[in-house]
Amino acid sequence: MFPIGYLRRFVPVGLFLAASSAGLGQSLLVGYADAYAGNLNPSGVETVFQLWQAADIDGVVTTAVFGWSNSPCPAAVKIKFFRPVPVVGVNPSGALFLTERGPFDVTQPLMSSGVGPPVTQTVIFNPPVPLRVGDIIAITNLTSCGGPTFARYIPSPNPLPPPFSVAVPGDVVSSLLLPNAPYDRPVFVTAFGTGPTLELLGRFRVGLVAVDPRTGRQTAGSPILLTLTGSTGYFSLPDFTGDPTFPEIMVKMVDATRTPSLGGTFWFFHAPLTDVQYTITVTDLTNGRVKTYAKASGSPGQLCGGVDTSAFVP
Repeated sequence: MFPIGYLRRFVPVGLFLAASSAGLGQSLLVGYADAYAGNLNPSGVETVFQLWQAADIDGVVTTAVFGWSNSPCPAAVKIKFFRPVPVVGVNPSGALFLTERGPFDVTQPLMSSGVGPPVTQTVIFNPPVPLRVGDIIAITNLTSCGGPTFARYIPSPNPLPPPFSVAVPGDVVSSLLLPNAPYDRPVFVTAFGTGPTLELLGRFRVGLVAVDPRTGRQTAGSPILLTLTGSTGYFSLPDFTGDPTFPEIMVKMVDATRTPSLGGTFWFFHAPLTDVQYTITVTDLTNGRVKTYAKASGSPGQLCGGVDTSAFVP
């Protein structure tokens, strides 16, 4: 479905680690990437929908990788996200426009190996894009400087329906019915990020639920990992703030297991940057131990967090 080994060859190591160090079990993937399988060669501006690999979990995507046929191409590419909407008698279906990022420049040099696309470009979403299970990705060429490429598809021993992509004329920024004339190959575009929980130190899964003391409204936190070592991150509350990148509650896990003078345990810290109430659930994936931490006060300006240096042992 999504060959991680391929991304290791084409995504800069730091970016790959930032996406995957949150734990593969909670990595969000949407789109498809594999070896080069030709160019789409659009005759004009087109938006190409990748209908093979939808978002596999709820979460936030922060980075995208796409194949392109030429370089350099300034302000040439947009990445878009849609939500499939079932329409009776229509196949594939309708697509509800969610958001887009770009224009992006294509800056990587042309390659001649033939294994990967002529250009493999990595871009960062600012702000990140919140997605739900089943959401799909699309790519638009804004200029005549190159265009999207196809990725190779190799059927598994138990073949699934063939991957396909659909091209729609123009820079699509609205909902639409998808045409029933797909390509039989997937367009090379994929985005990845984190799911609804952080995985710290490769061992602890951390989730958060918050309540607005003014309205009683409840929402789940959206996690952002901050360190390549997987020790620190924060939760945003886009349902409250409208901004999936705005930090609201910080969390940190310290490995003190090799330092007897510090107790030889794992330390967990949480600190609010907001006066909302919240409950954090930390699960030790090695033994199933679960611990919860709460900031229940609804007092304006109350920003007290906490630390636990003894709950989690090696």
